Amino acid sequence: MKRLAWGMLLLGLLLAGCLPAPPPPALPTATTTFTPVATPTVQWFPPTSTPTPLPPTLAPTPTPNLQADVGASLLTAPFASAAHWRSPTGYAGRFGVADGVLSLTVTRRRGVMLALWREPLAADLYLTVQAEPQVCRGGDAYGVVVRATANGGRYYRFGLTCEGQAFVESVEGGLPIPQATPQPGGVPAGAPVRSVLSVRAAGKRLYFAVNGAVLFAVDDPYPRYGRDYIGLFARAAGEEGVIVAFRRLEAYRLP
Repeated sequence: MKRLAWGMLLLGLLLAGCLPAPPPPALPTATTTFTPVATPTVQWFPPTSTPTPLPPTLAPTPTPNLQADVGASLLTAPFASAAHWRSPTGYAGRFGVADGVLSLTVTRRRGVMLALWREPLAADLYLTVQAEPQVCRGGDAYGVVVRATANGGRYYRFGLTCEGQAFVESVEGGLPIPQATPQPGGVPAGAPVRSVLSVRAAGKRLYFAVNGAVLFAVDDPYPRYGRDYIGLFARAAGEEGVIVAFRRLEAYRLP
């Protein structure tokens, strides 16, 4: 009964507002959010630029002296008489010798006129000659012949076209085989023009120069027997004729 009475009393007091109201629930406290600030990273060993390597520098190749160690002369007055010369290709034209000049004339369409010194010479030699085309056009050509067989079936020829291109070929049975890529010979195109052609044949190595500038160096794979022939040539590229004069031919023995 007492518990019931106390309960009724408390209820009455609550209803009457005599007891204090319970405190409101605590609200959550706002938490301050810190935005992280990026801290610069200290580079104790900063990177350095790596230099780009330069291409290797090629060691300059010295220009060979084609006249080095020349010995005795192999020719005496080579243009004194036509009797010193012969042509295995006389059907292509004619040649003549007068006043220290040998002239080659090509009359055959696309013909090659070849004049060989009658006597064989040493395989190792230095040779030089002055060439002066008189009638020459476009792909017509002229020059010197070295290491020729007696019948002219095989030889090396070095020359200039009338366009000013220098070339070197081996000839086998009349078929030319290029030995190097043609390149400018440093002379004007056409005719008349004057050039000095030089050849140094020493062992298997052959050097070719125009006006003292070495343009080609090729290897000769054929065995040498010490008795080869030299000569001069003119070649017609088309229907028209070709006339070339040669002066001051000299040849010297090499050791």
